[in-house]
Amino acid sequence: MSTQTRLTSSEALDLDKFKLSRTSQPISTLSAALVIDELLNGMQKLGVKGDKMPNNADLLLMYKSIIEEYPNIKIGEISLAFDLAAKGKLDIEAETYQNFSMLYLHRLLRAFARYGMQKLNEIKPVEEPKWQPRFVTDDEKIETAFDCYSKFRIWDSIVFGIDVFHILHKRGKIIVEVEDTYDKVLKAMNDKMFEGSRQDKIDIKNKLKDDDYMEHQCYRMAVADYFDKILKAK
Repeated sequence: MSTQTRLTSSEALDLDKFKLSRTSQPISTLSAALVIDELLNGMQKLGVKGDKMPNNADLLLMYKSIIEEYPNIKIGEISLAFDLAAKGKLDIEAETYQNFSMLYLHRLLRAFARYGMQKLNEIKPVEEPKWQPRFVTDDEKIETAFDCYSKFRIWDSIVFGIDVFHILHKRGKIIVEVEDTYDKVLKAMNDKMFEGSRQDKIDIKNKLKDDDYMEHQCYRMAVADYFDKILKAK
């Protein structure tokens, strides 16, 4: 007997919503601003409001984390994940205690993934979904990185920053003045250390000693400089 014949009307409605969410656009094809707006809408559904909302830097980090960890997720699936959490239909504690963090976001998305697997099993008798991985192209990475940077202007949180550096460098778009770039990174990190908390100072001092980390920071700074030139030319 088909699994679907045993569904209640509420379960059938949930299944229809899940199917619909899977027909929406992948977030990798959308602007960062649109995805972040969806995150903010979702947080409001969970009761996070006003000064309890994450700041722009945290929102950008959340977006960057989703785009890198879940590049195939659809915008409708993110919206549905928040709806289900707000209604207590995911297997997590929905209460945020007015503190929506990166940790909570990933718990929510993992819970939605488990929910999605269950729904796919319900669909299987009448539909065999064949998942095809979608790879983000070089041009899409550049566009996403530029969109994020132009909105938030945070040089060390550019989405796909290291990948974009290598792409642009290979194309001859970025020519790095090593000493100048390193000095700019050093100054930016020292400024952040001066403004940060005691723990921030400890973390940054440790990072300054990490050659691999500093090299990657130089890549990000070079990409930011390249994007700044484009923005000034507009």
